[in-house]
Amino acid sequence: MQILLLEKDKVVRDQILVGLQNFPDFAVECGEGYRGLSKTRSTSYDCLIIGCNGDDDEGIELLESLREYDRSTDVVFVTNFKKGKMIMSKRGKYNIFSVLHAPIEPAEFFRLVGRLRRRLVSS
Repeated sequence: MQILLLEKDKVVRDQILVGLQNFPDFAVECGEGYRGLSKTRSTSYDCLIIGCNGDDDEGIELLESLREYDRSTDVVFVTNFKKGKMIMSKRGKYNIFSVLHAPIEPAEFFRLVGRLRRRLVSS
């Protein structure tokens, strides 16, 4: 499974990257912002993990830009609980696969990994 990780917070990015690298099914690339998102125009990813931190809405803007030309790639948001509730209210509109809350809890992370792996097997 090809995954593009777009996360500014280095601690969160490294937690996710190291966690996913423990599974041989996942190939992970990292990027930030619109420069990172531009990789989706030349490479087909199965999943994008987008960080949506603090008060900025860059993560939502990245998703809106992605959905202008790609409706099928699974998207996982990494954000705080409050913003996660707002993002989940837009789940159907933007075809959001899941929300992972930061700080990342290992049990929640591995549930997400399990869901992604099941998705990989079924496709």
